[in-house]
Order: sequence, then structure tokens, then C-alpha cells
Amino acid sequence: MFVLKKIIGHLLMPLPLGLGLLTIGILLVSLRRRAGGWPFIALGWLVLLVASNRGISVALTSSLENTFPPVPAAAPADWPEPLRSAAFVAILGSGHGDAAELSAGQRLSPSARARLLEGVRIATALPDTWLVTTGPLGKSTLGGEARDNSDAASQVTTHARALADAAVELGFPRERIVEIDHSRDTAEEVAALRQLVGEERVALVTSAWHLPRAMRLADAESLHAFPCPADYLGSRDARIGPAAWITWDVDSLANTTRAWREYLGKAWASLVAWWRR
Repeated sequence: MFVLKKIIGHLLMPLPLGLGLLTIGILLVSLRRRAGGWPFIALGWLVLLVASNRGISVALTSSLENTFPPVPAAAPADWPEPLRSAAFVAILGSGHGDAAELSAGQRLSPSARARLLEGVRIATALPDTWLVTTGPLGKSTLGGEARDNSDAASQVTTHARALADAAVELGFPRERIVEIDHSRDTAEEVAALRQLVGEERVALVTSAWHLPRAMRLADAESLHAFPCPADYLGSRDARIGPAAWITWDVDSLANTTRAWREYLGKAWASLVAWWRR
């Protein structure tokens, strides 16, 4: 079920979906079934056109990133009481590479590094908290080349350990870090956190665009989580100018893909929660 969910989710992303529709349309046209082929070509082209538009990208991502306010830069005394009473600060996993010549922090993906910085900031300001890092042994993506690390476990680290090592490099004490290295996705991370923290409150740190889905999963697991967004894709008060609606680029396609994955994930989380009731 886990693998099937991942495969279907990947195929529903804008780029594979658009290319798939275009491929079907071209095949139908080449087989002289033009009446059936052109609608697929038009729909595939439309998916790619919409997904790579900057205005669409900004609108989708900002609607996610503005769901929860950031943790204030002020002193902890001015933070919301639920955050100040947290016993754990949990950083949800992202990605990392395994180049031995790089420091732990430099091996982290940009999203993982942003989440780590915010998590360490909060945990340092709350000296009685535990810092929880999550993520299993998976695929390295350093340099854009994915490779399976499952057959080289002695040479690589789990993502939870990579985050923990990077936190130690920033001066955070290792004895205050707990690693969850068996969770494969956000749902499993949240379930593992619930088992670890019980009824204690946890400051949940993840990308701002990912946080709405993570909090929905936390509610489903009865995890007492306080949202702590990081890794913003854009300014929280950015307005969509007229030029954005006539601009298309690969960055917009990537951000739209992130947002679309989150909307699908939220729908799936709601479906799972409904099924459990």
C-alpha cells in the first residue's frame, strides 16, 4: 500500500501527468485516431502551462505558507504559551547526500537545512526540551544523481543521524537529541512522534508549505503539536504582480509541484481520518 501510494502520487504530479497525457495523445494521433488524440495533447499542454506559471505557483504556495504564523524572532518569554510549554522540538525529515568530504550541514538538502536551523533555534531557546530528528536510510541525491544506499549502510547515515550531526556542528548537545530513523513518510513520522512523546506537547518544525498536511496528520494521531514553519518558498507578504501571470519558468513548476503534492496529501490524510472513524 505504501509503495502503491507513492507510485500513484508521483504519476499525479504536474510534469509526469502532463507528459503522460501528451504521450498518449501523440500515440493516438500517430495511429490515425486524431479525434481521440488531440484532446489528450491539449490537456497535457494545459497542465504544463498552468503548472509552470509563476502567478499560479505563488498563489498555491502562499495559501499553504500563510496557514500558520512563524515563531517570533523575539525572546521566548514573548512566544505563545503552548510553544513555551513544549517538551520536544521535532524536525521532520527532508533529504541529504553522503559525500564524506562535506560537513554534515553541507550534506543536507536546502529544505532540511532550513528546518534544522529553525529547530535548533527553538530548542536552544527552550533548554528543557529534547530535539527530535527523523528520517530513514534512503536515497542520496547529492549532485543531482540519485543512488540507492540500502546496500551500503555501513558507509552512509540515516537522515535522522544526518540532521543530528548537523545540529551538533551548530553547537547543540548530542545528549539532548533523539533520533527516529524508521519512519518512511510524514504519516509514519507523526505516528512515531506520538508514540515517543505521549501526551507531552511537541513543537513541530517543517517547511511552511508542508506544515498544513503535517498538522492534519498530527491531529489524526492526537499528537499535541504546535506548528513551527520554516523553509519559506517566498515572502509571506508578497503580492502577485501582473508580470507573474505572464511568466513561466522551471522554479514555478517545482513550487507548483510541491504545493500540489501537499494538497493531494491533505486530501489523503482526510480520507484516512474519515476511514478510521
